[in-house]
Amino acid sequence: MIKVAIIGSGKLAQNLLRACCQGEFEVTALWARNTQKAEELAQAFKVPIADSLQAASVQTDMVFLAISDNAIEVIAREINTQAIVVHCSGILPATILRKHANYGVFWPIQTFSEHRILNFKDIPIAIEASDEENKRILEVVADTLGQKAIMVSQTQRQNLHLSAVFVNNFSNHLFVLMQDFLGRNQLSFDNLLPLILETAEKLKVLSPAEAQTGPASRGDENSLEIHRKIMANEPKLLDIYNLISKSITTK
Repeated sequence: MIKVAIIGSGKLAQNLLRACCQGEFEVTALWARNTQKAEELAQAFKVPIADSLQAASVQTDMVFLAISDNAIEVIAREINTQAIVVHCSGILPATILRKHANYGVFWPIQTFSEHRILNFKDIPIAIEASDEENKRILEVVADTLGQKAIMVSQTQRQNLHLSAVFVNNFSNHLFVLMQDFLGRNQLSFDNLLPLILETAEKLKVLSPAEAQTGPASRGDENSLEIHRKIMANEPKLLDIYNLISKSITTK
């Protein structure tokens, strides 16, 4: 049984803690700057809570830094351990952990939100490690959580992270804009949910290029012009609409 310690109490840390407790792992310690949240999680999952960062990183095989990107390097410097220290960032280099003899990256390619419990069996995990032995151990951890690991270089992981920002963060921002737009026009965003779900679902059987529909993809200038007239007083939306429509038509 692999022993793991988890640093953090946020959305990723909560999901990772749940997955580890349900899998073949012994959670040796939980530590977070937010002591109240850490105590709540430790009680809920019946795991030991460490009274210090250093105490959390001893007598364990792996330390997960499931914390915000801007805290990883600082927290990592405060730890002294022979365990494998891994961060869960999609964009930061593994080498910010190089003070440790054993280190790596364990990045779940997924978005985590408050009050949403996700199944790690459905989440691909990008892995880097300081050497082949640590890579093998991280692969075993990923497989035990339920998903095959993706062995990547730093450049590949950062490219994946950039792509994730486009397909998740940018698309969700469009949802925000459309929820506001529909609200101003006395319409509910809920009317679009079946469309959003189908858009994602069909990508299981079609490539994104094959799944592309809409007036720009079929060269329907009449519909495009009607849309532009609707947004005559919505300059921000109009700029985004024109930019994306042009990208579709010139693909």
